[in-house]
Amino acid sequence: MEQVIFNGKTAEHPVLITDEDSLRSLRFGTEERQSCLDLDAPHILQLAYTQWMTTALFLHPQPSRFLVVGLGGAALPHFLLHHFPACELTIVEKQRLVIDLAHGYFRLPLKPEQIRLCHQDALHFGRNEPPGDYHTAFLDIYGAGAMAPALFDPLFYRLLLEQLEGQGTLAINLWSGNRRLFQQALEAIHEASDGQMLSMQVKKRSNAIVLAFPGQIPHKAIKRARKQSTGLQQAYGIDYPLFFKRLRRTNRIPILSTLFAHA
Repeated sequence: MEQVIFNGKTAEHPVLITDEDSLRSLRFGTEERQSCLDLDAPHILQLAYTQWMTTALFLHPQPSRFLVVGLGGAALPHFLLHHFPACELTIVEKQRLVIDLAHGYFRLPLKPEQIRLCHQDALHFGRNEPPGDYHTAFLDIYGAGAMAPALFDPLFYRLLLEQLEGQGTLAINLWSGNRRLFQQALEAIHEASDGQMLSMQVKKRSNAIVLAFPGQIPHKAIKRARKQSTGLQQAYGIDYPLFFKRLRRTNRIPILSTLFAHA
């Protein structure tokens, strides 16, 4: 049975933290969990959509520089710090309360030599940060019970794509439960990336993971990762063979053409 251990509010939405055995969950005013951490094994990703997002890591030959936009309960940072212990990690989070909770309740370590934590709005970060050389960027931000407004802004995605090096990948968590809003977000990504994007619907969930690229879709890197997916599954404990199979099957025709056909 879940036990409430924190109940508060940011300027934009409620914040609830609960414990159930060793699982600690974070919710932003909805029944759905935005983050979940096993306190006994914080590097193991508990929520399906976070596992699917990590597919982006293996499209780079040697990923070590990461950008995480949207901190939540720090599940992705824990995963990255465990599996890539020498990595450089930049985290962007708008809400000071969420940062404090990540340190106090979700055990995000204080490692200023390795972790750069930027307390600012994601769009402000993109506008003011010089072009970067990140290998993988993860975008996972929320509004009050829905997708954040920045997720419908092509400029926002363009700024984040400029943070990547040529072989980099931007992994975006979207919610497909509202077809109209989902379509608007896809159109914004399509415009920003010149159509260089792929998508995967998370199995049995309303989350959709979109991969966007600063250049051409890296078909050779995807093929290489697909061949290595069984080994990746053994190394990381995540069903990468399924993810790469889904990536291949659901992107045989352009994403927006498929979407408009069902509109």
